[in-house]
Amino acid sequence: MKYIVILFVVLVFGGCGGTTTKNEVVNLSEREAYRYDKALQEIAQVESLCEQVATSPSQEAIVALLIKAKALKYDYNDEGMNVETIQHCDSLKMRIMSCQERAVSVAESVVLQSGEINLLNLSEQLLTERTYYPVYLKKGENLYCKIESSSALTAKLYNADTERLIKSYQRNKIIDSLTIANTGIYLLEVIPQGKLYANVSLGFRPAESVDIYNRPAICTEQVECKKGDLGAVGVPGIVMRKCFEEPRKFTLRGQIKAAFSGNAKALVAVQVPAGTTDILYSMRIATSESSRSEDGKFHDNLTRSYKRIKFLGLPLYEKTTSNGLLNTLLDDNRPIREEDAYCNMYVFRNQSQAKRFQDGTKAVALLNYDVDYSTVGTQSCNGRIPTKGAKTIYLAFENERMRYTNYIWVEVEAVVPNTVYYRTKYSIN
Repeated sequence: MKYIVILFVVLVFGGCGGTTTKNEVVNLSEREAYRYDKALQEIAQVESLCEQVATSPSQEAIVALLIKAKALKYDYNDEGMNVETIQHCDSLKMRIMSCQERAVSVAESVVLQSGEINLLNLSEQLLTERTYYPVYLKKGENLYCKIESSSALTAKLYNADTERLIKSYQRNKIIDSLTIANTGIYLLEVIPQGKLYANVSLGFRPAESVDIYNRPAICTEQVECKKGDLGAVGVPGIVMRKCFEEPRKFTLRGQIKAAFSGNAKALVAVQVPAGTTDILYSMRIATSESSRSEDGKFHDNLTRSYKRIKFLGLPLYEKTTSNGLLNTLLDDNRPIREEDAYCNMYVFRNQSQAKRFQDGTKAVALLNYDVDYSTVGTQSCNGRIPTKGAKTIYLAFENERMRYTNYIWVEVEAVVPNTVYYRTKYSIN
């Protein structure tokens, strides 16, 4: 069959309009001689590609042939030319038209006789996990699939648009073909049983030569999905839950005023939802009891920041390295500080110790509070407190100032790890 194709190429290009060179064409200006010679070189490239396509057909070679043949062009300015020179130039234009027509014929002939054009050809591919190979195919085209592996694997072919399974295989050598029923993107899923090496080849036979190079590119996008969706991959994520429906507001009297009325201390118990690894808090301290528009927005702001991080494709959450994500969320949502407003905050994990603080029966210095996450003389801030399995965490506040009253707004979020699922969405450009 290969010799028939080569003979076909020789026949069609043997009469491609002659082999006249620019040196045989008299009365050409330097500019026109350059144009003539350039056209001859481009024709020679097309003829060379035709031989390449005939002897070793591939999608790349056929695409290059058709693109270069389509780009063939020759125009000339007949000013100052004699009749014979004009005839030579016209002959070259006819030769280009003939080459273009015959290039298409060669491509069509090779496609019909060779029967397969490579779309994908991977040799000794190391597979360690589920892998997907997308291809775009048109209705009526034939798809050829060949997979050879060092051990058994599972391969499945899907229509990526409808997510419908078309064929499934389970062995270490797969050779198959099928006719495509609908135009669209098709997905070959290869699932290795452990680590293995495999040769993966996908080819197709188009109905017309134009379909070889007139194929849209496949674009990919990572989108959130549900567990069990085609191509779903689970990654660590988090869910944030409000611990208070509304911000908790406290009035901490100055030490002198507290001796007569009110209190310079406050305590709030944070009920920790099951599965929580950390709590995030936002504490705004002010010398005025007037509320601000940002009060009560801690949950919404954290959620917005988290969505932005997921959109940018940054790493999400892992128990051992959660500081990066949570610190990023907190950095994005620092409360505005008042220079003259500050207090002490203590973290208690023991109920009896928290009650002693509240009752004032023992000096704070003598109580068992979490030194690592308590702060003395802090201004408005936010922070993270690991729960360490506690069901309740107590946040205690104290105003050590003698005369001035402080007002505090506290919001707390529980961080619960969960699994977020993503898949690759395929589309054509």
